[in-house]
Amino acid sequence: MKTLVRFALPFLLSGLLQMAYSAVDVYFIGKYASAASVSGVYQGVMINAVVTGLFLGISSGGTILLGQCVGAKNDREAALATGNIITISLIAAVITAAVLLLGGRGIISLMRVPAEATGEAWNYLFVCTCGAFFIMGYNVVGAILRSLGDSRAPFFFILIASVINVVLDYLFVGVMGLKAKGAAAATVTAQGVSFLLSVFYIWRKGLPFKFSVRDMRPQKSTVLGILKLGIPISLQSTLNNFSFMIVGTIINTMGVYVSAATSVVGTITGICMMIPMSISSSISAITAQNIGAQKPERAVRTLKYGILLCLLFAVPFVIAVTFWPESIVRILNRDANVVTESVRYLYPYSWDCLFVCFVFCFNGFFNGCGKTLFAMLQEGLSAFLVRIPASYLFKVLIADATIFHVGIGTPLASLASAVACIIYFRAGFTNEKLKRIDLVSL
Repeated sequence: MKTLVRFALPFLLSGLLQMAYSAVDVYFIGKYASAASVSGVYQGVMINAVVTGLFLGISSGGTILLGQCVGAKNDREAALATGNIITISLIAAVITAAVLLLGGRGIISLMRVPAEATGEAWNYLFVCTCGAFFIMGYNVVGAILRSLGDSRAPFFFILIASVINVVLDYLFVGVMGLKAKGAAAATVTAQGVSFLLSVFYIWRKGLPFKFSVRDMRPQKSTVLGILKLGIPISLQSTLNNFSFMIVGTIINTMGVYVSAATSVVGTITGICMMIPMSISSSISAITAQNIGAQKPERAVRTLKYGILLCLLFAVPFVIAVTFWPESIVRILNRDANVVTESVRYLYPYSWDCLFVCFVFCFNGFFNGCGKTLFAMLQEGLSAFLVRIPASYLFKVLIADATIFHVGIGTPLASLASAVACIIYFRAGFTNEKLKRIDLVSL
């Protein structure tokens, strides 16, 4: 527990600060612009998350491989893993920018974004796409540091970026009136500064193993190891985000105020979910190192403590939403119509915050063990067999359905995922089976 808390706390604070990006954007857009701008920003964020997550997931596979190499004290393979993560990430940034620049408008059209919000969605997406290199580098460098056991440095870089983002949001959105374009420019600039600072930090401090530019040359065995772990993580992230895009498409047909409510609620629940997300990533890093060090029993204890910590935060959040939903929503938006729809949507999403405590922690454990394929399969199946069908059917079959009914599909999907994770864990990670977990071979 002590190790998990010490490692997860900076990770958690980093995650909360990262969520503050969205919260600050929504706050300033809601204060100085219209509901159409609020909706547009959120649609742009969702699209960017789907495409960027596709490639960041592959890099995440590399960080698991790196963690296992560090735990096994294999410096040579750790250096190769680091170098190839960087190379793959550079290629991914180029592909991400190309996909969004060429297909961004088409994706916005397919999502049935309300007509008054399409321009703002493209403005936000275009600016973020231009800064894809900084956004990708910002995330990857932080992940590498955490894989090496350093969760404090990324926290300070994100803290600096958050302060810059707040100042620039006020300047670009509040003073200059740039709306979605200004919010995106503030985010990209802040993350760019953070990325450059993190690179300088690594250059000055050095890595715990010998590393050179030659290690960035693609090595077949290393690349295959990264892809073996990373592709399922990538698909897991992409399928999950894509399913939310589809649900968002269903919601967008219900009007601009309902669409804007998804932005407000997404920001509120995102802050709460940052806790299990951060602990999940911590579990993944700690598990990878302990599997590498042949101490799987420590990984299991980390999983159990992680779930407990997540529930200690999630339960009070659900209670607060139950009794004071309108007060919580009004922190980010005071438009009466947006507040009404946000409160309706917040109820089912608060239930989801309980179920993801189990899902995220189990996925972190499975990924750290190298079992990324199962995490991808259960995430994808729950999204496309439960979340999307339930959201659509509740809207179609219930007379006078509201965003509340559409939102029920999300906690149902997480509940299904939690059950699948528990069954898989009980079947394959107890007693002698736990001792037979293999390292990812290079």
